[in-house]
Amino acid sequence: MEKLNKSNKKNKKQKISNTYSVPFSLGEVNENISITTSLLSKESKESKESKDKIISQAINLHLQGNISEAAKYYKKFIDQGFNDHRIYSNYGIILRSLGHLKEAELSQRKAIDLKPNMANHHYNLANILRENNKLKDAEISYSKAIELNPDFA
Repeated sequence: MEKLNKSNKKNKKQKISNTYSVPFSLGEVNENISITTSLLSKESKESKESKDKIISQAINLHLQGNISEAAKYYKKFIDQGFNDHRIYSNYGIILRSLGHLKEAELSQRKAIDLKPNMANHHYNLANILRENNKLKDAEISYSKAIELNPDFA
């Protein structure tokens, strides 16, 4: 009986996980998708809402042409430790327009690190590199943008 109880205790400690296949009916999917489910704590829900709010405000300001305010929001987002390829790319575009080519390059490279298959990110980086007279590197980035999206040719 004691042997049986020890065996039951071991089985209760094992974690059970299931994998389910999900059919896609929306056409061909061109990238891998990972879905992780978890219960979000109140703090992480608030953090996500804060993140979404900052992103939305920054992009809206940028679209409205309020570049200085958009830059503040992008910087705030980055300073809070959030990682979003759109923010780094858009901030890089603003930095480029202000003549801060070194910072713009770093921001675009971060966008590429976060989302390497976005042709726009490589194109933006190529423009920065070209302006900074790094022509060989610019050519490589332009080629990558065209490889990812032939319309960039």
